[in-house]
Amino acid sequence: MLREAGLHVAETAAPALGFTVPYAVTGDLALSLGVALCVAALVALHRLRQSRGVWPAVGGFGLAALAGALATLSGEAADYFLPLIAVRAVVAVATPVLLLLRLPPAGLVTGLVTRRGLAWRRCPVRLRAFTIVNSLWLAMEAALLANQLRLYHEGQAVAMGVFKLLVEVPAHVLAAVVLWLLYRRLTGRPCRDARCPFEGEARRGPGGN
Repeated sequence: MLREAGLHVAETAAPALGFTVPYAVTGDLALSLGVALCVAALVALHRLRQSRGVWPAVGGFGLAALAGALATLSGEAADYFLPLIAVRAVVAVATPVLLLLRLPPAGLVTGLVTRRGLAWRRCPVRLRAFTIVNSLWLAMEAALLANQLRLYHEGQAVAMGVFKLLVEVPAHVLAAVVLWLLYRRLTGRPCRDARCPFEGEARRGPGGN
């Protein structure tokens, strides 16, 4: 899970790096968008070669293409980061709703990766752990998103790229490690609920596999 999270962060940051560095050096929007799109294409090819599914590859490249199209149409470099901001804003709004429905996104992702679906919902210990972890992640994401919105409002494209690469990426990697360790600690005690499908299993990871 940690490896997957780190790989996702790196792949998401790569096109932003491809855009930010050329734009900071040359100030040429067309060149910077071209480099970013090439990097996004390489990331998509890497995802396909790793047999990680077509949709992650197409979705990532599509998001980069949309970012390039918006920046080209408006002529504003900061608009390159607008689609990613929009996606993160939707996630920030949807997460509290999912938490209230007792469907923390971390649990949904874990169930998908481990192919155990919603089995974790029948384990009170895991449900509580996923809720706590997701709440802390949401707080961090909200703070990062607020800063990016401020920079976007000011039209600080280079600052947005630098913030993403030097603050957001390390923050996401560190948070993934810390919250995973927290999850392990929270699920370290046995669940006494008779409905729990994980009782008696060795807890070697977030899915209990």
